[in-house]
Formats: sequence, C-alpha cells, structure tokens
Amino acid sequence: MSKLFDAAYVTALTIGLPYFFLKFASSERYRSGFMQRLGWIGRRKGGKSCIWIHCASVGEVLMVKTLVKSIEKEFNNLDIVLSTNTNTGRSVAKRCFNGKKIFYFPLDLSWVVNKALNAIQPCCVILVELEIWPNFLISTAKMRIPVVLLNARISERSLKWYRVLRKISKEFFAGLTKKENVFCARTEIDASRLMNLGIPESQVGITGNMKYDNVVTDITEDIKKRLLSLFGIGKGEKVIVCGSTHKGEEDVILRIFQHLREKIQNVRLILVPRHIERVNEVVTLIESLRFRCVRKTSLDKGEKISEPKAETVILVDTMGDLQITYSIADCVFVGKSLVPQGGQNMMEPAGLAKPVIVGPHTFNFREEVQLLKEADAIEIVQDESALLNAMMYILECPDVAREMGKRAQLVVINQRGATDRNVEALRKILLKERTVSV
Repeated sequence: MSKLFDAAYVTALTIGLPYFFLKFASSERYRSGFMQRLGWIGRRKGGKSCIWIHCASVGEVLMVKTLVKSIEKEFNNLDIVLSTNTNTGRSVAKRCFNGKKIFYFPLDLSWVVNKALNAIQPCCVILVELEIWPNFLISTAKMRIPVVLLNARISERSLKWYRVLRKISKEFFAGLTKKENVFCARTEIDASRLMNLGIPESQVGITGNMKYDNVVTDITEDIKKRLLSLFGIGKGEKVIVCGSTHKGEEDVILRIFQHLREKIQNVRLILVPRHIERVNEVVTLIESLRFRCVRKTSLDKGEKISEPKAETVILVDTMGDLQITYSIADCVFVGKSLVPQGGQNMMEPAGLAKPVIVGPHTFNFREEVQLLKEADAIEIVQDESALLNAMMYILECPDVAREMGKRAQLVVINQRGATDRNVEALRKILLKERTVSV
C-alpha cells in the first residue's frame, strides 16, 4: 500500500513541477536541505541506541527543550537526533541543541523514508503535535520501531482526512495503531478524536500541553537593561512591542502609532516581523509613512538612535530575540491575528506578565486564547480602531495593565507539568530499550 501513497505523491509533484521548479530556482529557502529531504542525511555515528524527535517548525523545537533535558538526565545512554520541516526550525534546533544531529525530515516517499530510517536506526520515534505521515508510519511499523505522538492534537477536519486514509489503506491504519505506539493528547477533545480514528483507548492518554513548560516567566534585569540601552529607551518612555507581525498588519500598526504619538508622550514602537525575509519590505513601509527605521542589526554594530526618538521605529531583524524584546514592553500586540492567518504564540508575552492584545483571527491558538479569556488576561480586537483604543487604554492605565499581565502569567504557571507526564509515558519504552542495550 506504500505504492498507493508513493503514486499519489509523485502525481502531485508532477502536476506541480513548474511551480516547484520556479521556487527551487528562485528561493534558497526551497533549495535548503534538498538532499536531506531525499533521505541523504548521513549515517548516525556512535553505537548508542537512538531517539528520533521530529518537530515541524520553530514552535515545536522550542517546545521539546525541556523534554530533551529530562530524557538526557534519566536516559544518558541514549542518543537524541532531531528533524524539522522548515529552515527556521532547523536553525533554531541547531542553536538549542548544539552538538546533536539535526536534519530535514524526509519526503514521505517509501524509499526515501526507508533510507532515512536505516541511516538513523532509532529505537523510538517521537512525533510532536500532528505529524502523521502515512509512509513513515508504515515503515516504522515494518521495522518494529515504536512511535510516540506527543502533544497530540487533531482537528475535526484532520480527523475526517485520516478516516479516509484509514479506509483506503489498511497498512497505514495498522502502522498508526500498532500496539507499541503511544498517543499523548493535549486535551480530552484531542484524545476523543484519536480514539474515534480507531486508536485503542489503552494507547491514548491526556498529558496536557508541553508548550507551557517551556514558556519563560522571568528575564533577568541585566538582560532587560542591556536591551533598553541598545534601543535607547529611557526611564518614563512607554514601549509597544508588536511581535510576529504579518503582511497587512505593519501598515495598520504604523497608522495607530501616528495617532498614539499625538496623545501620549514618550511612546516608542518596536516591530518584530514573523518572517525575517520580509525585513526590507517592512523598512520600505516604515519609511513611506515618514518614520525613521533603525534595524537591530545596525544597533548591534554601534549605530545610535538620534533625536527625536519617538519618530524612530525599531525593527528587530534578528532571529531568536522576540522573547527578550517582549520583556521590555508596556503593551504587546501579537501578530498574524489581524489578518486571517491564525495568530502566533501569545503565551510568550503572557508568561512574562505582559498585557496582551490580539486580533480576531487566532484559530491556531484556540486553547490558549480561551484560557486567557477565562482569566480576563487578554484583549481581543476586531479592527484598527479597536486596536488603537486597546493600546491607548493599556498605556494610560498602567495599574490595570499590570494586573492583566499578572493574570496572564498565572495562566501559564497553572498549565505546567505536561513534560513530566510525557516522560512518564515514554519511560516504559525507554526503560525497555535500556534493558536491551545493556
């Protein structure tokens, strides 16, 4: 039945060949890791047994940091390798897990998957969230490699799609439900959907969301002071940080900033676009509205912000600095939510006790938004006018904003513990492997 999926993938690739060729020729992002995606990842060195952890992108990579530490502490006889789907995910993984083998996840073609599995030879594969690839599961089943789905989530739409796959491929269904596999669901709803897919109840547990275990709740004062100094932000100045912004949001934010400057003294704006490749586009937009733009990379090289500072927009054009940038904010807007793109992680500023504003489009973070709503710890705005009013209210009422941030941080703290529960679920598999390898 792998041939069925192979045929479907090859047909899709053939139909889309002109598009893929254009992207491949014009974008380094699409060329990166091409050979690894074809299974040429190099044989793993060393004689230790191995756990293969797959994370789709940046969010999942950051999520498993605590998990990896826990596994290493208890099972130091095991090697750990990590794969990702995206360039940014791989970059962050290399920074977080220096010295470990990091590579791109193979295309889900049977011969490619088999080549990758033979190179790594894992004793266990951990898939984070919803990374269910048919040929990959079929191959792990044939090789008798247990698969653990951690932080498992499944939408109603995905459930319908996997039901179709279950009907057309008994081999896929057998690979998914083999008795060695374990499914650690985030919520009761996710667990119920997994069982509705046909996974035995004995293989499904509810362990919570690991995301909260990795949310930072404190940034040292030294780090904050260095960043404030770098950005030329003085005492009494009020800082708006707009993080993970998407195309169509920066122009709205900049118009709002123009209004805020007329009503609030000493207000500063920091923009952190979601995609680093959009930096030049955002610079052009900032300058077209007659603001000065200063990039963080320029400040890192020694450039200073000239007066009047309120006419300058700071653009963070570096990877991995969003969290510490949130730490100096008086007001936070989390992007990709004013446009219908599903939102970005609002728990990062929440963990730092910051008052958080999001737009109406947060369908990728329904659980997080619901938790914050129940705690009265988030402002959800529908449009530009409402965003202006929300920012003005937060900046003019610091005591209210401070209490809102405290409630948000408490939400994060109360949700912790999923990593320990997931390690407990993994323990049976890992202890068995340690016994075999001794």
